[in-house]
Amino acid sequence: MQDRVMDFIEGLRGAGIPVSPAEVMDALRALRAVDLTDLVFFKTALRSTLIKRSRDLSVFEELFPLYFYGLPRPEDDGALDDDLKRKLEEELELAAREGEAAGALLLMTLLTGQGGEWETLIRQGARGVGTSQLQTRQQVGMYTRRIFDSFDWEGAEAELARLLELLREAGWEEGSLEELRRIFEELREEFRSAVRRFVEREQTRRAGGASRSERMKRLMGRPLSELDEAELQLMREAVYALARRLRNKLALREKSSSRGRLDVKGTLRRNMQHGGIPFRLVMRRRRREKVELLVLCDVSSSVARVSQFMLRFVYTIQDCLARVRSFVFVDELGEVTSFFDEESIEEGVRMALQEADIVYYARSDFGSVFRQFCDEYLQDVGYRTYILIIGDARNNQNDPCAGALENMARRSRGIIWLNPEPRPFWDTGDSVMGEYMPHLKEARVCRNLEDLDRAISSLLL
Repeated sequence: MQDRVMDFIEGLRGAGIPVSPAEVMDALRALRAVDLTDLVFFKTALRSTLIKRSRDLSVFEELFPLYFYGLPRPEDDGALDDDLKRKLEEELELAAREGEAAGALLLMTLLTGQGGEWETLIRQGARGVGTSQLQTRQQVGMYTRRIFDSFDWEGAEAELARLLELLREAGWEEGSLEELRRIFEELREEFRSAVRRFVEREQTRRAGGASRSERMKRLMGRPLSELDEAELQLMREAVYALARRLRNKLALREKSSSRGRLDVKGTLRRNMQHGGIPFRLVMRRRRREKVELLVLCDVSSSVARVSQFMLRFVYTIQDCLARVRSFVFVDELGEVTSFFDEESIEEGVRMALQEADIVYYARSDFGSVFRQFCDEYLQDVGYRTYILIIGDARNNQNDPCAGALENMARRSRGIIWLNPEPRPFWDTGDSVMGEYMPHLKEARVCRNLEDLDRAISSLLL
């Protein structure tokens, strides 16, 4: 049990809950004082010694069943009586003599084994499959299927058919035989669920083996569309870490700019009266203006997640910019700047993705959006303004209105387009990316947080 408790603690640490060595000792001492067979007292002892913050309770509640509810199996004492168990044991011995023990052992463990025996069998299957590459939650389904399929189910069904025939000859009624087959089918599905719980627990433990920063770094390169909710929360924290790093770089650049760079020619001219000895240095100072940023985010289903992180990133570093205005669109444009003026960044992002004055479930129409921008907002674009567009340029066979984008480019400092699709997909199907490329200062693939970081850094640094 102590090993299982330590595994659980590593799982908590992997999920971001700090647990000190002193708290581990407190938990072990508390467990010695309670009845381990009473799940309520057992769980309360762990929760009271390991959890210090209320926001960590949900993580504790999520992980606890993976470690301590075990791999249970439903009991059906009415069907699996001593006579049946004896016949199963006889069948197992017979199958072993005939070299068919795998299927009979699986059948017997399924019908008569306890949770611990199920887990032992599953661990053997996992060793045969190999789980060294099990890292993310997206792999849970794949490894569950591999482990479950590694067992000799055909052999188990053959042994069940032979057992049913023996019971029929012994005078069992057909109804009872059908009930036994039904129990077998139900237990097989329970066994599949037990395999999944085992894989989920292993994935959580392996995730805990890496530090939080390592897991965050690994997720940085993952496509945003593939992340689950727990990974998305970690990525939101990564956004703030990247923003802090970028803000520090900008601060160092400003400090360097305030000192200026050495003007060699000016220094020599200034010190000619001293024989060229540079008693007085002349520095060349260049004043850097903060840029304005207009962000146009496609919030259709295929791009919404990238847009979500872009808005979060931009408003985290807004103090580094002269001005930020944000818009969301599908087939029409809606400004959401006020959401971030009046609310927190998290709430502003949520409102932008749900409450802007646009139809969210329309079909994308980039041309219509650019025409609307020129009609309503082009006069607000100046020589310091960058326009940042996030979208896949899939226009559903509508007019791309490249002329409207050209007007936007001519008026602004430049248009930077971030496309979440790989470059080979540009200009395929209904994509009109090629129509827009001549009017862009830069076009980048943006599928993950690393791409987003590079795009914003190249704009500001």
